[in-house]
Amino acid sequence: MVAGYDDAAHLFRRAGFGALHEEVEVYRHWTWEALVDLVLDTSRAPAPPPFPDLSDGRSYYERWVDMIHYWLDLARRPVDQAPVVEKVTLFWSGVLCSGIDKVPVHQALMEQNHAFRTLGMGSYHTLLHTISVGPAMIRYLDNDRNKVGRPNENFARECMELFTTGVGHYSEADVTESARAWTGHGVDDDDNYRFDADDHDWGTKTFMGQTGNWDGPDIINIILGQRREAHARFMCRKLWSFFAYPVGLNDPEVTDIMATYRVGLNVRDTIRAIFLHPQFRSERARWALVRSPVEWLVATMRLTSTTCDIARPEWAVSGLGQVPFKPPNVSGWRQNEYWVTSTAAWAKLNHASRLRYHAVKRNDIADASEITRYNPIVYRYSPDESVDQALWNFKTGPVDGANRQKIVDYVHSVRASNHRWSERYGTFLLTLLLPELQMA
Repeated sequence: MVAGYDDAAHLFRRAGFGALHEEVEVYRHWTWEALVDLVLDTSRAPAPPPFPDLSDGRSYYERWVDMIHYWLDLARRPVDQAPVVEKVTLFWSGVLCSGIDKVPVHQALMEQNHAFRTLGMGSYHTLLHTISVGPAMIRYLDNDRNKVGRPNENFARECMELFTTGVGHYSEADVTESARAWTGHGVDDDDNYRFDADDHDWGTKTFMGQTGNWDGPDIINIILGQRREAHARFMCRKLWSFFAYPVGLNDPEVTDIMATYRVGLNVRDTIRAIFLHPQFRSERARWALVRSPVEWLVATMRLTSTTCDIARPEWAVSGLGQVPFKPPNVSGWRQNEYWVTSTAAWAKLNHASRLRYHAVKRNDIADASEITRYNPIVYRYSPDESVDQALWNFKTGPVDGANRQKIVDYVHSVRASNHRWSERYGTFLLTLLLPELQMA
């Protein structure tokens, strides 16, 4: 079955950060399955460039800004270059959380971000093992303080509650025994991972009914083996809610995709099962998710052909409510209403204004309100044509008729007032703030 324009645009929003109108036109005639295979073909993704300079000779702020630019510029790639890689990186950044507020080690956070990028679509078993012994996670959840005789249970608890099964599938004794197993897994003076045998508890431990001289990585193996069903349901709910629409643990959509995930805990295969599920193309799914600030920033930069060094997303992220490399806590960011605040609305307005300014400054946007004769005043475009010109310039594709009409009404109002010269400013600005661009 041919995908069609609306379904193709929907897939590009969920498997990445949205598509330009001309991109959707290219792929709208593909079959749905071929289009899903296209967006999941990570061999199309360009090799990421070397990390920015994160040496101590540069300021804390400069390094953090370069980290944001590195990530968001990678995410701006065209739809045929697997932006799903960066979308999945964003997903894991809100699940296996580490933040710069507790980990002021920029290199460690960039390495974690890179692990999400390179391992995030493969086996979750491999990804969790890698992140668990990464300096960012060790520092963020205090496992560098977890030593024999003085166990710290922070990582041990969150590994089960937030990373694998959720509450109800482990006991307090399991937390204690897991913490003992993870003793000695810390960092050295240069913030590299180090296992210190002297800090490790070498005694026998009983975890989830299994007794042995368990080490930290053994704990992950036991959880994903003993509690595989609970873990599959827990993770499939997160994946479905992120890529399709929010669901509960026991909703049928979760059960449907669990069969795929259980086999090898493979993330790419599970995302494919989500995209091929009939409900993914339903009306319920199509406009079910509000774009997170990172998604919106990337989408608007793509529409205006603007790079991070011009757009300066770091100026907007705090007001928008999603600061890359700084989740609010270990449970990560929420969805939908979480992003709808008056502060975020003002931050979007300011960012859209900055993008509009640079687009006009580049002179690549036609002057929709150009006056060709002064007596009487004659506009280059009618109000309807002016709005269509703005939509065409930003390659947004079709928009809801009522939303388009509101911008047309705005053009009529400014032409009838003494503020005619604000037409171009307002028309382009409102185009970047369309409801269609707020939704994933």
